[in-house]
Amino acid sequence: NMSRELKSRINELEKFAADVAHELKNPLASLKSSNELLAENKIKPHDKKLLFSNIIKDLDRMNRLISDISDYTRTQVEVEQQKFDVFELIEFIKNLQKSFNQNNKKIKILFNSNDTKITVQANMDKLARVFINLIDNATSFSPQQSSILIQQVKDNNKAIIYISDQGCGVNYKLKNKIFERFYSDRHNKDDYHIGLGLSISKKIIESFGGTIELSENKIKNYNGACFKLELPIKA
Repeated sequence: NMSRELKSRINELEKFAADVAHELKNPLASLKSSNELLAENKIKPHDKKLLFSNIIKDLDRMNRLISDISDYTRTQVEVEQQKFDVFELIEFIKNLQKSFNQNNKKIKILFNSNDTKITVQANMDKLARVFINLIDNATSFSPQQSSILIQQVKDNNKAIIYISDQGCGVNYKLKNKIFERFYSDRHNKDDYHIGLGLSISKKIIESFGGTIELSENKIKNYNGACFKLELPIKA
């Protein structure tokens, strides 16, 4: 069993190293190309400004990439060594809701639950990290002055949380792809999300014995993306 676990870890490290190398090559190739053009000194002043602008964007992307990779690897280790807390989920979500209500796009974060008290066992900081990732994503895809709904329901021994927005949504065919490391379907080149947030969130939720998925169920007036979290209720 130890041998199989070690082999699995080595394979995972090799794949992770290959993924990181692939992600770093793109901005490096762009920087190299820009540098070669500038070294030739045969371009117009307007094009020079454009190149410098692109260089800054590539450097920002690399900086964000390195920070996110460091954060990702640290989270992987922390998940394996984490301490679990027993806490009240409804109060936890309401506190997070308040912290998100002030945002530049004036998006309202709404919370709806028929329950008054639900106890779960998880790492509170890591669970907050998952909610932050999902709400940040929903906010970035949502139009100005729209709303994001967090809805909590209970199903036997599970607490189910839906996080729905009024944005452009995600193609359900990508329900597995979006949780892959470094996958991103963002088309805005100025958006520096590199596709690690959902992968980290999945790892965290599964460490609590729960699940996270893209839901097909659409809540009325919320036709954007809908993510479904399931957490075991602590008896």
